[in-house]
Amino acid sequence: MAQENDDVVGFCLLGAVGMRVGGQVVACGPPQQQAVLAALLLRAGHVVPSHELITAVWGEEPPKSAVKVLRTYVWRLRQLLRAVGGEEVLASVGDGYRVALAAHSVDALHADQLASAVAQSCRAGRHEECAELLDQACALWQGEPLSGVPGPFADGERARLAELRLTLTEKRYEHDLRCGRHREAVPPLAAFCREHPLREHAHATLMRALAASGRRADALAAFAHAREVLREELGLDPGPELRDLHESLLRDGADDQGRPPEPDAHASTDRPPEGRGAAPCPQLPSGIADFCGREEVAAEVVRALTAPSRTGPALVSLTGMAGIGKSALALHAGHLVAHHFPDGQLYADLNATAAEPTDSATVLTGFLLALGVAREAIPSSPPERSRLLRTALRGRRVLLVLDDARDAEQLAPLMPTTPTCAVLVTSRSSLVDVSGCTHVRLKEFTAGESLALVRAIVGTSRVDREEADAVRLAAGCAHLPLAVRVVATRLASRPAWTVKDLVRCLTDERRRLQELYAEEVTLAASFELSHRRLSGPEASAFRVLAPVAWPSIGLPAAAAALGMTEEQTRTLLESLVDVALLESPTPGRYRYHELVRGFALRLTPPGRSSDGTPEPDERAAAPSLLLDHLLRSAAAAFQMLVPGDPVHNTLTVAAPPGAPASAIPFENVGAARAWVVTEFPCMVHLMQSALRHPEAEQAPSRAALADLVVALSAFGRDIPYGQLAAVARDLAEAAEKAGDRRTVGRARFVCGNAALQGGHLGRAAFHTRLAAEACARAGDEVILRQTYNDLGIIAYWEQRYHEATGYFGQAVESARLLGLRSGELNSRVNAALARIGSGQAEEGLAVCEQALDAMREMADRQGTAHALCVRGQALHALGRDRDALVSYLECLDVCEAAGLRSQQAQTRYHLSRTLGALNRWDAALAEAECAVSYFLALPDVCRHRGHALLASAEALLGRGDRSAARARAAEAAEVFRSLGLPEGTQVPGAADLHGPPAPDVLQP
Repeated sequence: MAQENDDVVGFCLLGAVGMRVGGQVVACGPPQQQAVLAALLLRAGHVVPSHELITAVWGEEPPKSAVKVLRTYVWRLRQLLRAVGGEEVLASVGDGYRVALAAHSVDALHADQLASAVAQSCRAGRHEECAELLDQACALWQGEPLSGVPGPFADGERARLAELRLTLTEKRYEHDLRCGRHREAVPPLAAFCREHPLREHAHATLMRALAASGRRADALAAFAHAREVLREELGLDPGPELRDLHESLLRDGADDQGRPPEPDAHASTDRPPEGRGAAPCPQLPSGIADFCGREEVAAEVVRALTAPSRTGPALVSLTGMAGIGKSALALHAGHLVAHHFPDGQLYADLNATAAEPTDSATVLTGFLLALGVAREAIPSSPPERSRLLRTALRGRRVLLVLDDARDAEQLAPLMPTTPTCAVLVTSRSSLVDVSGCTHVRLKEFTAGESLALVRAIVGTSRVDREEADAVRLAAGCAHLPLAVRVVATRLASRPAWTVKDLVRCLTDERRRLQELYAEEVTLAASFELSHRRLSGPEASAFRVLAPVAWPSIGLPAAAAALGMTEEQTRTLLESLVDVALLESPTPGRYRYHELVRGFALRLTPPGRSSDGTPEPDERAAAPSLLLDHLLRSAAAAFQMLVPGDPVHNTLTVAAPPGAPASAIPFENVGAARAWVVTEFPCMVHLMQSALRHPEAEQAPSRAALADLVVALSAFGRDIPYGQLAAVARDLAEAAEKAGDRRTVGRARFVCGNAALQGGHLGRAAFHTRLAAEACARAGDEVILRQTYNDLGIIAYWEQRYHEATGYFGQAVESARLLGLRSGELNSRVNAALARIGSGQAEEGLAVCEQALDAMREMADRQGTAHALCVRGQALHALGRDRDALVSYLECLDVCEAAGLRSQQAQTRYHLSRTLGALNRWDAALAEAECAVSYFLALPDVCRHRGHALLASAEALLGRGDRSAARARAAEAAEVFRSLGLPEGTQVPGAADLHGPPAPDVLQP
């Protein structure tokens, strides 16, 4: 596939981002869309998961709409590609995307290819060929790489590609010298050194070129200038390459290829290097041969260890959970910076997590011996050894790597004081007491890094045959580097196994740790070492939260589950974060790493008390305590969203008798919505767990679960409503077996409401009628009223307007009797829509005007926006388009202030039709396309997508673009037909698109 696409399209990243088609460069959309494209292109041929693309564009704190926006960008990129015949270039694979292009089709990848070819040619001694390849590579750059592209990924790649360009340019000058072009190389080399004055190797190349051109004095002057610049800018003298070249020029000149002469074989070598009193002490163990990933973090560590102008030693700590790869990265970084510390590299494993940590006095003895101190000269007192170490390191450039440190107290005796030294520490604990330290907390591998490690160990060809399963294998290891290494090693040692065979072994989270072993390496043992160091309350909190705190949990919810105050809970959880048994992705939020949670679930509390009686299960009460907190908070959020409905009076208290009541006090609707969205995954997990284990001691009641799904249903446009509906369906089936009609009614109502919002009318009618029947038998009038409203919407969407008016009337009367003011007003506005659909727009307008005053008085912004949109439709139907325009614009203002994105998009496509009626077709198209973009970004097809497409078709026709209008109308018809809606057979052709609009904004 890639080969077919090579001749169709290419891409430019080494400058402004663009698509190359037939010699022309085409722009690729707004900056963030370019960032998505760049992240895909730079990993062409590989699957890039959605979450990695989101992190690449927005960093660690993306907006809530990131997934939707990403899908929109990918859709737009596909449209660009389709226009030039490259529709097969960008493919969806699982939860990610893959670009199918050969490397030479992307200039940045082609540059990497040429750099590799340069190295091969150089090794083979083909210097002319090498120089030609370097010219080709350097010519690829057209300015700053990824110019104007935002995001952390682009920032990192921009720096890498800029450095690659400088390195290739330096190599090109070197090969000019090797090919005898000394004089020709001097002018551009001199200009390069002026532009990049801190690149010592370039200065050395210039000196060689000048010397080989017979300009020895100029070469010495170039050295003097370089020395002055380095001292002034960095406070450093020139490095060994420049110093050695300078000495050789002073002594012997240079040969005709610009190389300094070989040193005199008879010269004395017994003089120690300047500033050193003994031979170097390279203790650093060898690095991991197949080390993968961590490029950005490794670069950060290298910068911190080699930063100039220090007043003390550089100190970097790598912290993180067991198996996260701290030691591997420390060794990797240590070897990267070893040349900066020519007097040696000292290494010690401090064994903080072992039963007996290494004694600092023992480490001091080993370091002193390595530095050349005679054993008999080493003091017996540890403090005196520490002072002697500091003295021995003074004036030396030495790196100390201290692996698996316990705390600042263990480290203190080993710390140098001279600024020429650097210390790299690894620890599971956060070394907050170590001053002057650059703290680097390691996270899990990205999916790409995990896959790269699997390839390195198992072999590229074997992984390529089963890449999708290899991605799942890495995910089964939760992207923990040690776990990935273990399973990849097992796979490599079993050539008859497929990747899928091993994936199946990792599906059970409670057995997964048993599978993750390799010889003496076991993850469970690593976690146990950390667990053993916890205090009693910390260990209890670690065990109690594991079943309920998934995938993450907020501090108030965790406090409720533990039955503690927030302050007590914060202290315990922060202690667990400090020892890397918990993570805190944002302040006040906590999560287990997937494998750590698996370990915690296997733990059992102490079995008996001091008098021999069995201890109660410390985990038993947590689900009900947490559910009570979530239910109360969800009810409070519901009240914020729908201020006129006292729904909290109909909800069940879930907590055991005597348990403290807790709820989040929300300041506004935005805070309530944000809490629901953030805590929703934890709530879904809790409900699913309760339904799987109804027999558990103190299990949450079905009634409380039913009330929670009802409270959350009000936020159906903000949450993955399908997930909530799945929970509600399981709950309904369990309740039906138990004869629990109240729970059946509430759960079936949520199933129906979710189907209705998705446009699946048959499914919605099925669940809603079952809900109505169950609620009537159980006497649950509050939810029965909601079923009337939803049955009215179903009838309306099926264009049975008279029947819809009847259902809405029942909903209005029921709400009035129950005192549900917001519900009553919303159902009145829905009834107004039914009247507009049946040609009674005047009556509908009057109802909207009355409802608007009451909704504004209650500060019900969601209801107000709904009524303003319906009023606009009534005015449009009456031909009062300028008045309709005012109503729609006011509705958009309310939506913007309240964050009502779905209502806002619906209003835009209605506004588009009104603008069209006023012959403002450009504005009409802009509004319609905004609505189309929003609904296309949603994961599910809905009828609003069809109406937005239809509005776009009308606007295109109004502008005279009949072909585009016909295509849009066909898309709209397909949406309606896929949902079984009557509009599927009613969409007009391009010749008569300007029919009356189908009003359709109903409020469930």
